[in-house]
Amino acid sequence: MKKRMNKTLAIVLLMLMVVTAMLFVPACGGRNSEEEDDPGPKFIAHRGYGGGNYVDNTEEAFRAAAEMNFYGIETDIRKTKDGYFVCNHDASVEYADGTEKKIASTDRAALVSSPIKNEVTTRNAYLCTIETYLKACKEGKKVAIIELKDYFNKNEIVQILNIIDAEYDRKHVCFISFIYAPLLLLQKEDPSIELQYLSQTEGDSRFESCLKDGLSISVRYTILTEELAQTFHDAGLKVGVWTVNDGAILQKVYQMGVDYITTDVFDGDAA
Repeated sequence: MKKRMNKTLAIVLLMLMVVTAMLFVPACGGRNSEEEDDPGPKFIAHRGYGGGNYVDNTEEAFRAAAEMNFYGIETDIRKTKDGYFVCNHDASVEYADGTEKKIASTDRAALVSSPIKNEVTTRNAYLCTIETYLKACKEGKKVAIIELKDYFNKNEIVQILNIIDAEYDRKHVCFISFIYAPLLLLQKEDPSIELQYLSQTEGDSRFESCLKDGLSISVRYTILTEELAQTFHDAGLKVGVWTVNDGAILQKVYQMGVDYITTDVFDGDAA
């Protein structure tokens, strides 16, 4: 796990980079300089905000992000053997005692009851459920950015939406995924929900499908081009980038006029 930048230093760098980017936007063909009310990109906390104090995708990381100036909080969800959803990037969970459990073949109770591997602090950290994550987003008034890590069928999509209805509000949720099919299922269930196809592939053939189906994109910053951003903006769709932790890269994507920036570092204080 990469060590994250101190928050104070991150904010100082963000202020410098954003101010510089704003000065150069007209010359670089980014956001329209005539849009005086343009608030600039929205910042999303990648798996919550660890900041060297909390483990990614845990309740503590989500609540830390909820107290900061992020627009949204991103997480990864997977389904347990007994039909619940938990927040974890990988398909398996590593525990403090050295054991490992596969989420898809383990019941929720067994997954959340023991401390997970923690190389960040001396405190115990535990796997977080989607319900707890949504409560943190609601209390912090943040948009819940939910990445679907697996293929979810129609019934599972409906189940997730029902959980959101019980714990938060669909109007404050965005779904993202590298897997295209679940996004289309979501679109069919509720066309009002914001959806973003994830990609790290230059020239991804799915981009054409996104334009046809009306899906926004969120891409690795290394493949973003002004042409790609402009194409989606011309179609009335959004463009996000991940995971931007460097000031120079922040300046570059800001100039391209992106709508969302997912980051481990910058919380948007100067945006």
